[in-house]
Amino acid sequence: MISSKFEYRKPTTVDEAVELYGEFESGAVYLSGGTDLVPRMKLGLEKPVAVIDLKGIEALNRIEDQGEWIRIGSLVSLFDLRQDKRVCELFPALRCSLEATSCETLQLRGTIGGNLLQDCRCLFYNQSEFWRKSKGFCLKMGGEKCNAVPGAKTCFANYCSDNATSLLALSAKLELSGPNGSRRIMMDELYTGKSERPFSLQPGEILTSIFVANKKTLGGYEKLRVRGAIDYPLLGVAFSFADGSGSLAVGGIGARPVVAQL
Repeated sequence: MISSKFEYRKPTTVDEAVELYGEFESGAVYLSGGTDLVPRMKLGLEKPVAVIDLKGIEALNRIEDQGEWIRIGSLVSLFDLRQDKRVCELFPALRCSLEATSCETLQLRGTIGGNLLQDCRCLFYNQSEFWRKSKGFCLKMGGEKCNAVPGAKTCFANYCSDNATSLLALSAKLELSGPNGSRRIMMDELYTGKSERPFSLQPGEILTSIFVANKKTLGGYEKLRVRGAIDYPLLGVAFSFADGSGSLAVGGIGARPVVAQL
């Protein structure tokens, strides 16, 4: 149950969404599929004054061939993305990571943008507010200690996106739109490397698009997890090879996925 009150808005353009965010002076959050945000609100990890629902922005729910690049809108569902023939044929690493993500029910709801921007997770952090208070707030909650590693002054919460690992191996680019306009960054520039605040987005910025080079690759994704379904990765490894070179990306082991050039 979500106990805190909030306003709900549903814009139809990116500019309108950014403008609404500014009206609430950073007290708002963006909603896409809700498979990460809603559970966090139920646990009291997020208490926004406003929820800005992006699902009314049709331009963000498309997969487009733009010649040199395949553009994937951030609101495309994980299920629709794994069903797209171009994605399956060109990017087997991404196809495999999509298939390994959660379950089909959540794939129908979850979006690729939301999957990339899911917060880092920890057994001691992703609990009820009562539970967290009883243990004492950790570094990620503004406290002075790490409950997972007693005595540590560094947060050890893990970033668990399967698809970020495969997109990193594919050298994807991201488009962000915010109060200062739009910009493109490389996939690895999205991350700060710090679990407390894992992303480099500026206040009010929206991840609008993912761009992957429009060329056929070889690749795959393997995932180590406790159970064979639903679970987040204990370790995820993606490989992509094209034009005589390749890269290996590893995720699920820290605040960000990392890549090794081959």
